[in-house]
Amino acid sequence: MTTSPAAALHDSEQRLVRTVDSLADDQWPEPSVLPGWSRAHVIAHVALNAEGLAGALDNLVRGEPGAMYQSNEKRDADIEELAAATPPDIRERLFAAGERLRDALAALSDDDWTGSIDRVPGGPSFPVLALPATRRREVEIHHADLRCGYRHTDWPRDFCIELLDAVTTDQAANPDTDDFKISATDLGKTWQLGADEPVVAGSGVDLGWWLVGRGSGEGLSTASGVLPRIGAWRRTPAK
Repeated sequence: MTTSPAAALHDSEQRLVRTVDSLADDQWPEPSVLPGWSRAHVIAHVALNAEGLAGALDNLVRGEPGAMYQSNEKRDADIEELAAATPPDIRERLFAAGERLRDALAALSDDDWTGSIDRVPGGPSFPVLALPATRRREVEIHHADLRCGYRHTDWPRDFCIELLDAVTTDQAANPDTDDFKISATDLGKTWQLGADEPVVAGSGVDLGWWLVGRGSGEGLSTASGVLPRIGAWRRTPAK
């Protein structure tokens, strides 16, 4: 039986919650995978992302204008502010934000699901229908970014396929990314990013991790031994 996007998102968030719950206070300031961001920054970002999504959806239901963030600058400042709070405060914001987002999704009508929300006033916009999958990418990728036992190699198979569907589309349109094809040897699937050659082969999780700008291509191979150039993924925080 296929799991619904909302149920898959809930499962991913519960795994993240268990990891966050296991952190000792002195582990929060330690570095994450993301340069310049501590674990507290990553958790603060994930919490504020849920708050922003929930707020934008609440406005959509009321028929009022609204966006996830007031501005990119305000979004960055809010992350810094929350990251400086105590671990219990950040943890509570994360838990409450997840619950608020679940309530906001549950309140959507059929017409609401056909709408869109803005990241910041004036756009960019994205469809509400894609929101559960988009949020799940935030949760799963940043869970691995915490470097707290949960790794990209722990990503569920269905998530890995969804991630590769999304990130290959994004990277194929990225002018800073070379043309190539990937082959997920464990999934029996390939994705073309503008060309049939060269082929980058490896597990789906290692391909996904590399394509979202993490690591240096560990576990991947090409016929020449050289990996193609990839540009920054548009969803990677500018940190």
